[in-house]
Amino acid sequence: MLTIFNTVSHWLHAVGVGAIFLVLFVECFGVPSPDEIILLFSGYLISVHRFSYPIVIVAAVAGSTAGATGAYFLARLGGRKLMLKYFRFLFRTPERLEYWEQYFQRRGDIVVLIGRIISGVRAVISYPAGLFNMPYWRFLAYTVAGSLIWALIAVTVGYILGPHVVRALNATKHYELPVILGLVVLGVLWYLWERKKKKRRPPSPSPH
Repeated sequence: MLTIFNTVSHWLHAVGVGAIFLVLFVECFGVPSPDEIILLFSGYLISVHRFSYPIVIVAAVAGSTAGATGAYFLARLGGRKLMLKYFRFLFRTPERLEYWEQYFQRRGDIVVLIGRIISGVRAVISYPAGLFNMPYWRFLAYTVAGSLIWALIAVTVGYILGPHVVRALNATKHYELPVILGLVVLGVLWYLWERKKKKRRPPSPSPH
């Protein structure tokens, strides 16, 4: 975490608010990005008069909206075949895809709005919106609203708690390596468990 924090700090000092735009843009394609950290630290930089609050918010919303739009049209133009081939981690089977399509048709607006605020979900929520042909202008309106809410929350928390967060990260630097190793071990165990479950499943009957 401290390494990521230092990297984000370097980006912000080197690129300025453009780094906020780029990180949030990339995140919307499902690429792991330190979006929470960069917004929190930007809030801290606002508190020490390095950044402007309105400019940070505009950069965050613009980056999220641009990235979300790109992911939306990637899914909309690529269709089901592309989603099932390259985004199987989202839609593992055609049945799962059909379930989410029905759910999205009922509650798509609120899903996009809330999804833009929830960590992890906001990185992939644009794909079902495009795949299930949510009207773009509705998608855009709810994306902007959700991105604005998320940016205001994260930047304001960073503004208020920024100095305390920096001190906490410095205090925990000795635990960073054990935590990373623990996460790697958990990831390996999860992978082995998934493989074991697949081997136990009976083979699907072949069509006659």
